[in-house]
Amino acid sequence: MSDKPPLINGNGNTIIKLGSSIVNALTPQYLALIIVNVVSLFLLYWFVDARAKYTVDLINKLLAQCLQNK
Repeated sequence: MSDKPPLINGNGNTIIKLGSSIVNALTPQYLALIIVNVVSLFLLYWFVDARAKYTVDLINKLLAQCLQNK
């Protein structure tokens, strides 16, 4: 009678325990893979942002040169 179901949505502690048990069950290789993926996504975002800024700067210089020649 005193046994509770393993997951109760209203109880925050049960969800926190479930999350920590999932993280503890992951192998170190899987955690390393997640970290590598996050770093890769960050570097991709940085590269695309830098490329976009460079392109905008180049177009602005080109337009300024074209307008200066008129």
